[in-house]
Amino acid sequence: MSDLSVASWNIRAGLGRDFRRQPARTIDAIVGFDADVVLLQEADFRLHPRPAALPRSHGRIGPFEVVDLTENAVGLGWHGIALLKRPGIEVEAIHLHDLPSLEPRGVVIVDLTVRGLPVRIVGVHLGLLRGNRRKQLGFIVDRLAELAHRPTVIAGDYNEWRDRHGFEAVPDWLSVHSPGPTFPAGRPFLRLDRLAFSRDLELLGSSVIAGPEAVMASDHRPILGHFRLLAPAEAVSAAAAS
Repeated sequence: MSDLSVASWNIRAGLGRDFRRQPARTIDAIVGFDADVVLLQEADFRLHPRPAALPRSHGRIGPFEVVDLTENAVGLGWHGIALLKRPGIEVEAIHLHDLPSLEPRGVVIVDLTVRGLPVRIVGVHLGLLRGNRRKQLGFIVDRLAELAHRPTVIAGDYNEWRDRHGFEAVPDWLSVHSPGPTFPAGRPFLRLDRLAFSRDLELLGSSVIAGPEAVMASDHRPILGHFRLLAPAEAVSAAAAS
């Protein structure tokens, strides 16, 4: 059993590959995620006041609770990034930042306690231009450096399809991982969606979710990662071996 499982999905505001906006289809896919935490990108519509693309019922989407990241009563997230969690997971702190960009982008940093373990979940949707993405990753790393360390997962739509370029700002204490191609959802060949995780976490396994609803409900496929928290001595050994 993993200590932490994290899913991420750019839902394109519920607009499927058939160009039909069917929130129920998107929610059906999310309900099937084997995850403690789900990060969504494009969870709100773009135009002010950025209403939610998915309906909530009593603060929930399916079995997941919606973490309040929005500044108004109609949205789901911060710059379209929403965070869902299983009941019983505690929220300890929330940090919301605008990212440096000509286009409106943001990052969410949420400290959680999952089955007694302190973790930090960071949700990202990086820019379309590589130069902007480099600046945005550098900004995120700087913000994390201002906080006391926790085991950290940075998940989302990185908008970067190459494995060796665009990640220069990522420090040695983070590993960047792609579970596989996610875009376009019908026949994916670009690895746009990724997980970065701190050295005190071990990635037990990851996958691109390919259920029928997930494949049809957006232009991206969702990703999932399972992690184990390493003991301090294990983390040192893992860092030395990398």
